Amino acid sequence: MELKSIFTKPEGGIMAGLAEGIAIYLIYQSALPTHADIRTATPDNADIEAARKGAAWKSAALLGIVFLLTRDLNAFILGGTELFGIDYLAKHSNMINPGTGKLANISGGVNIAPSNVYNMPDYSQSEAM
Repeated sequence: MELKSIFTKPEGGIMAGLAEGIAIYLIYQSALPTHADIRTATPDNADIEAARKGAAWKSAALLGIVFLLTRDLNAFILGGTELFGIDYLAKHSNMINPGTGKLANISGGVNIAPSNVYNMPDYSQSEAM
């Protein structure tokens, strides 16, 4: 079975993809606070993460519906790329520690090190030769 787009020219698929990007942006804007506000919250905030996941599912459903209506791969690929980018920005903002401005180490307060890394011996009490 051949996938036949309803658009006669590729420009139609690109315009549909850009329209999907605007719709995805509006979904995320209505579901989440601004990125500046997300960055000031505690890292890995459960409420923000739940809202982000909800916005991602709504956006993915929108992409699926538009693809079923248009059967255009250009619009689907462009919209999927836009969804990935916007979702990545929201996820990244949720993991920033407001005190340091860097990505938070979410490991329950335990430093995770590879198993082949050991502490250096303490030579502060050894005698000088």
